[in-house]
Order: sequence, then C-alpha cells, then structure tokens
Amino acid sequence: MPKATVNNCDIHYETQGEGPCVLFIPGETHGIEMFEHQLPYFARRFRCVSYYRRGHGKSGCPPYGYSLWNQTQDLVALLDHLGIQRVAIVAVAMSTTVAATYALLHPERVRALVLSSWYELDGYPLLEERRKKHRLSFADLHLLMGRKMEAEGVDGLARYLDENYEQLMPIFPTDPAVRAKVARMFASHPRQHYVQSAEFYTSIPNLVREMDRVRCPILGICGTDDPSPDKPERLAHLPNFRQAWIAGARRFALLEQPEAFNREIEAFLDGLPS
Repeated sequence: MPKATVNNCDIHYETQGEGPCVLFIPGETHGIEMFEHQLPYFARRFRCVSYYRRGHGKSGCPPYGYSLWNQTQDLVALLDHLGIQRVAIVAVAMSTTVAATYALLHPERVRALVLSSWYELDGYPLLEERRKKHRLSFADLHLLMGRKMEAEGVDGLARYLDENYEQLMPIFPTDPAVRAKVARMFASHPRQHYVQSAEFYTSIPNLVREMDRVRCPILGICGTDDPSPDKPERLAHLPNFRQAWIAGARRFALLEQPEAFNREIEAFLDGLPS
C-alpha cells in the first residue's frame, strides 16, 4: 500500500480504477476495509481513492494534530500529492465532518457529497445527545477500548466489542459475520489512537447550520435501523440535498446491505452534471 508524507504525517492510501475521482473517507476508528464492497465496484468507472486517516490503521500516529481542522489539511495535502483537483466524496459517520469542512473550504474542488450516517455534523457536545442509546460517551468508550487494547491486544479488544456490542456499540451490525469484521476493524489501530480520538471529536463544531453554504449536490444515506438515525428534515430546505434509506441496516449500511448502498450512490453519481 503506497504512502504519502503530508502535513507531517505518513498517510497510507489506496487507489483503484480510472476516470473521475471518487474519494472514500473512513469514519472514526474505521479503516479502508470499510469500503471492501465499494472500491472494486466503483473502480470499474471511476478513480477510487481511500486512505487511513491520521492515527488509524497503517497511517502515522503522531502525538498531536487530530483536530477537524488539521485532518482537513491532511486531506488537502493528500489530494494535492495525488494531483487530484476535483472529487466526489463518500464519507461515513464522523468523517462526514471532514468531507463537509473540505467542501466549505474548497467548494471548487468538490463535485458532490455522499454523507452516510451524518448526525455527527451536529458537532460537540450536541452529538452526544444523539448517542443516548450508548452506555458510554464517545470519549469514555474510546478510553475503555484503549485500556482493553493495552491489556489484551487486538484479538482481545475485537472479541470484547463483538461480545458486548449491544451495550457498548448498538450501531454494530446484527449479522454475526459482518459484526465480527467491524469489531476487528475497530480494534486494528495504534493504542494511542483511542485517546487521540477525543481531540478529534471535541473539535467538531456545529456544521449543520453551515450546510446551506455547500453548493454541490448532497446525498444523505442511512440505515433504517440506525439507533441514531439521520434527521433529513434539518437539511430539507436545501435544494441540492436528498436523503436515501437502506432498509434493515444499522450504521454500517455499506457493509450490511452493500448492493442497495451501491445502487443509491451509483444513481446519485450518474445524475451529477458532467
């Protein structure tokens, strides 16, 4: 997997296919493997790029620099490194804040936004109000994961999350095989990541009230069974926004119902102005 040293951090990325660029941004404590059903599918027609965000997976884990602002600068520098001037962005959960911030700062470089499970656009601390079905706050949950990682390693943390998902991670898929895959993904980061996540999530402002400044087409997409579902009425006044729902999916619709998820994105991309 190639890497780029940008913004004082080694960022590992993957690129497949040729054509207009579609960028897939993993959410917090996610990874490129999140898009295992999307990258090969869309690479038939597009240049698909994804990357491990700072502190995630195979990318560098420096001791600081995890704010939303700085992670947006990571994205700017990576796209510059790759010579990519314009993208359609597919972002999931907390990475929707990176995508939206990039679109606000660089509107001329964003062709479209796909925001999958976008309640984190509420920003901190409001996003915690949407997490009432979670036993722990986002920060406390990540600190717990860090302790488990230190004590029991990757396998122990993955097993713990899988066995206790209804209490700790009600967003996890109900299908055992898909859930195990997601638990392993959540456990596959440097130990420091689980502390540094707090810097990121507490740096997120309320972006919902800024979305009327985004001029590109926006697709919201969410599983009908997500315990913190999107609230499309909050963006319904935007003429460039529409919402899609994936029946029977929780937070990870792209893994739980990949064919339905891909159909929605493909139809959206096909409808974009050339």
